Amino acid sequence: MTKKVGLVILSLMLMFALAACGGNSTNSAQQSEAPDSSSAPAGAASDELTPEPGAKLIFWHPKTPFSEYAVQEFEKKYNIPVTLQDVGYDAILNKYKADGPAGKGADVFVLGSLDLGDAVKSGSVLPNDYFEEDTKNMMLEEAIQSFTWDGILYGYPSYAYLPAIFINKDLVKDAKFETWDDIKAFAKQFNDVKNNKFGFFFEANSKDSAYPFMAAEGGYYFGKDGTDANDIGINNEGAVKGLEYFQSLKEILPLKAADASGDVKTSLWEQGKIAMIMDGTWNSGRFKQLPFKVESMPLPNLPDGKMAPVMTGVGGFFVGSYTQYPNAAKLFANFLMSEEMQMKINEVTGFLPLAKNLQNEELYKDDPVTLGFIRQLKQSHFYPIIPEMKVLAYNDTIFTPAIEQIWDGADVKTSLDKAAQSLKDSIAGSQ
Repeated sequence: MTKKVGLVILSLMLMFALAACGGNSTNSAQQSEAPDSSSAPAGAASDELTPEPGAKLIFWHPKTPFSEYAVQEFEKKYNIPVTLQDVGYDAILNKYKADGPAGKGADVFVLGSLDLGDAVKSGSVLPNDYFEEDTKNMMLEEAIQSFTWDGILYGYPSYAYLPAIFINKDLVKDAKFETWDDIKAFAKQFNDVKNNKFGFFFEANSKDSAYPFMAAEGGYYFGKDGTDANDIGINNEGAVKGLEYFQSLKEILPLKAADASGDVKTSLWEQGKIAMIMDGTWNSGRFKQLPFKVESMPLPNLPDGKMAPVMTGVGGFFVGSYTQYPNAAKLFANFLMSEEMQMKINEVTGFLPLAKNLQNEELYKDDPVTLGFIRQLKQSHFYPIIPEMKVLAYNDTIFTPAIEQIWDGADVKTSLDKAAQSLKDSIAGSQ
């Protein structure tokens, strides 16, 4: 018996065991019975995994042109019905933890890398076993690591979400921006603050905005490899130096942090009053529709020549641990990860494909927005996947107040020390 056939038989056995238990099996039991992901066969092909007779799937994902298209194409290719249920990104994991054990959860759902630790520890997701080797061959190593927990690949990574700089090419012709001082110089010439015209605009109290400056000079989240929850680097010497420069940008964006909000930024940008903004891939599809020419570019270096990396998250698809149709669900998750679907996500939303074959800049020669983000991806750090990162990322009372106070003129070191202590207290309170 080959390992591949063994995996199929084992999956069927799991399905029948779940059915016999009324779908109330615990995930820990499932994980203990799950096949060794490291034994997945080389060159596994989606048409070799046999879906369960009568399989029908539920898919949790926001209802978008992408999710509707993907469901339609999968049904045509595999003749397996899929019901798309419109569930918001932020609600999916908690909803699954509540509904999954009762047999009311989705078979396949979308999650980001920040949720991986919680999803695994709560027993909500099955390993990516059958397609493991294919996935590793297909995707960037950073994408694989973002969906790997304790050496086991759990998901089907698909896309990256990250910020970069959008440019209104009607307002910015051929100016060069090699360092942030170049952006300062441009903005000083362009600004007409009384009439709400700005050369550059970002959210002045956002972690996304502050991180590149902090990280450029040596600040970090949770150890330099993102795995040590006891090593909080948001108030070290490098972080202080970087955020002192961040603070200096107020001379070109002379607003209080509370007034430099995302809503104000987007409104003025779409009115054509801002030459450059810092924003994310999640708005690329929308910005491409604006009545002026839009391009994107990576953040320039700091004046001392150090690269200003952005923080990048990975999104993708997971098979729920309580599914009655694990084979069909794995086929669907693998289909959602395909290069064809990654290109479709990019077309619809702007999220960046993470397949190695889709990292070729030549593919985007006629799409200067995606091209800029592909270049930015090479200058980025991927989110740590330890659960403590989720505490920091999802709690705006920890780091955000410090960034806001720094922007409004507070002492950088004092503000960061308070934020670091707040983070330690929040982590302790979450355990």
